[in-house]
Amino acid sequence: MDRAAAVRQEIQNFMDQYYAREEGATEGAEMYDIDSFTMVQLVLYLEDKFDVVILEELHDFAGGDFDAFAAFVATSGRENDAA
Repeated sequence: MDRAAAVRQEIQNFMDQYYAREEGATEGAEMYDIDSFTMVQLVLYLEDKFDVVILEELHDFAGGDFDAFAAFVATSGRENDAA
């Protein structure tokens, strides 16, 4: 499993936990479905899970879906590991 796929799986895990009270709520959930507070929680969750810093790099994310965000996190993480 590549890094972006691992990040995408963790995003899904977070979403499943976040919407645990609402059966089937994560089916087809998109990034625009979550508010800014939840987005920050997701970012902090991913930073902790992968030991990377991405909040400061978030301004470089051009938007898109969770797959695009997972790729962004995976790329940002590699850049920070090298720094």
